[in-house]
Amino acid sequence: MGRLILLTIAYAGMVFGANSDGKPDFSGNWLLNLDKSHFGKSHKPDGMTLTVKRNGETMHAVQTTQTPGGPMDFAGDWILDGQQHDYSGPMQGKVVSRWEGNTLYSERKSNDGSFDQKIYLTLSSDGKTATEKVITKGTDGTNTATLIWERK
Repeated sequence: MGRLILLTIAYAGMVFGANSDGKPDFSGNWLLNLDKSHFGKSHKPDGMTLTVKRNGETMHAVQTTQTPGGPMDFAGDWILDGQQHDYSGPMQGKVVSRWEGNTLYSERKSNDGSFDQKIYLTLSSDGKTATEKVITKGTDGTNTATLIWERK
């Protein structure tokens, strides 16, 4: 489950101010606050950074996770149109990303039904902290993690 949460964060491509549409802008460089974050049943990484760029309705993120075996880089996109899209990676499935008020919401489901993940991403009013709640249901049960990102 720990690896899935890291892959999910990367795929989700966190896009953390406000855009011209009034929605929070997650663009920029982020550092995970390990002491404030809670990983549930997942393993705590040694560290994580995230770089996010937004281009219209698409956000692209590159996440680097520090592990005992060395750094691991992941990249992914969110398409913020509220429509269902195919995704590939560790498993095939569908993803929907949309705004729910000022919360960025994304849900991924595997084609075989063995994986379901919901992500809720919010930005503090000062734009310096992003909170990501990740609820993952898989073959090994359910995990809830809360990740606290700080803008660099």
